[in-house]
Amino acid sequence: MRRLEALEADESSECQKDPFDEVMGDGRAVRKRLVGIGVSRKKPQENVAGNSLILPKEVMESITSAVVADVQKGLSAEREEIAKEKEAHAARVAEMERATKEQEMQDDLAT
Repeated sequence: MRRLEALEADESSECQKDPFDEVMGDGRAVRKRLVGIGVSRKKPQENVAGNSLILPKEVMESITSAVVADVQKGLSAEREEIAKEKEAHAARVAEMERATKEQEMQDDLAT
């Protein structure tokens, strides 16, 4: 009995396949898909009913209108901010021009 067990143990250690051979096979032209964490011969399911959601047209329209309104509100706020920045910039430029003219006038008087 012990000899039989020893013989079976030797055969099982010799019969272990290489992990690469287990995944890729014996070299025959078989297409395998490498998706996710494993290898499969099955084609991946693309449009499974559980993965998609179909909404009524009215719901989609309400969502769309809400998103559009939100984006427009954000854009109008940005436009107002840019207009304020332009006004502030124009005031700074006018002040700098006035200061430059005053400096030129003082330089002319000094000479």
